[in-house]
Amino acid sequence: MRKLTFLAAALLLAAANSQAWGQTLPLGADTAAVAAALPSLSTLRYDRTDTLRAVQHLFMQRSKAMRAWLEGGAAIMATGAVKKTMVATSSKTKREEGSAYYNDLEQNANGDLLVGGMMAGYGAFRYTRFGPRQYQRVVAAYQQGEPLPPYLQRKLKTKYFRLLPIGSRKERAAAVVR
Repeated sequence: MRKLTFLAAALLLAAANSQAWGQTLPLGADTAAVAAALPSLSTLRYDRTDTLRAVQHLFMQRSKAMRAWLEGGAAIMATGAVKKTMVATSSKTKREEGSAYYNDLEQNANGDLLVGGMMAGYGAFRYTRFGPRQYQRVVAAYQQGEPLPPYLQRKLKTKYFRLLPIGSRKERAAAVVR
């Protein structure tokens, strides 16, 4: 009971003196003048080098995904092409004996070609957005003072700005020390 009373008294005392605890300005300082001198949080932006590094990280991540779509689509299409070749090169008597098997194989081959083609097409679309040539164009335009394209502005998230610079281990260690 005694601890509870002490805790209640401490909370009441803290509530009465809450302004003194949060005070960071010297006594007598004008808070309005200090607030006018500080920029608002909404106007704070990242430096241009930070933005370039974030764009580099974004392009690296997206190019890995793009390669995965292209490679996966090409592999599935190759599987479909092999199945189609197996059906086409089998003898007519063999196809008649196992007609259900060969019909199923041909349908699977068509599906593989379709899915693989769609995956590779999506990877090619991503290549136009996040390929190495596009990266060079975006960086060159941004260094000349042009804004980033809207699709990149939407994709840039805070996590890309938090990542360390890309480079050697010594360069990353030097960036962390700063």
